[in-house]
Amino acid sequence: MTCEDAHLNMHDYISGELASEHHKNLMDHMDECPNCQEYFRQTQHIQTTMRDFMQYEAPFELQTAVSSILANA
Repeated sequence: MTCEDAHLNMHDYISGELASEHHKNLMDHMDECPNCQEYFRQTQHIQTTMRDFMQYEAPFELQTAVSSILANA
């Protein structure tokens, strides 16, 4: 596995979407590649931060307005 392949697979791995048959190849590559280990750490941190940030609840007024618009669509 190349570093480019590993980078592409990391996003799917972190989000739980990487097919299980690709896990071992990714982990084997990261065991051997300090650059990919760091890239993985950073990518995981960014995705976790974004996921936490996206856990936003819209204000009640906005929820009501959107619900009303959808009901009348």
